[in-house]
Amino acid sequence: MKNAIGIKVVKSPERYDLGASKFFGDPTVPSEWENKFYNTEMFFCQIRLSDIAELDTENILPHTGYLYVFLDTESYPYEARVLYYDGEPDMVLDDFNADVTDAEHLTKGWLMNFEAAEADAEGIKLFGMPADWPYGDEPPKLLMQYDPLASGMGFRDSIDGFAYLAFAEGSDSLEDITYFEERS
Repeated sequence: MKNAIGIKVVKSPERYDLGASKFFGDPTVPSEWENKFYNTEMFFCQIRLSDIAELDTENILPHTGYLYVFLDTESYPYEARVLYYDGEPDMVLDDFNADVTDAEHLTKGWLMNFEAAEADAEGIKLFGMPADWPYGDEPPKLLMQYDPLASGMGFRDSIDGFAYLAFAEGSDSLEDITYFEERS
């Protein structure tokens, strides 16, 4: 992938658009999903796809609706569940992470701001290739690279490396996303 979208985060103010692209906090989902979640799942992020439409020049994702990432904390490494909704969500799930092991402290939202980025950029980004990837190996097709030290959000601060969400080999399906961590 030549295209990458950098993500800068800012702590959400007391009042903000609950449908905004964000990490952690309270997910805003369609009401028909009310009972869709497991008590071991952590809300990782939601992306309003219209926020990245102009930057997604390779059309990797739809340009309408929302993308959600939940991580099952009962598994290690975490098991990712990526959900897509082509519409406007209408229900806020308050304090979603408050009772999830390893995520109790991730109850405040962090708003995302998007910008064009180099494919091999460090930090937090969508697409591109993993930063510091050994060039002899074929890199995985990234959905997201997460750098805990670039954010201050308090998620996986101890890994001294990156967390990745990647498409399964040979797949473009959001149902085939895996989570893994690489230490520097």
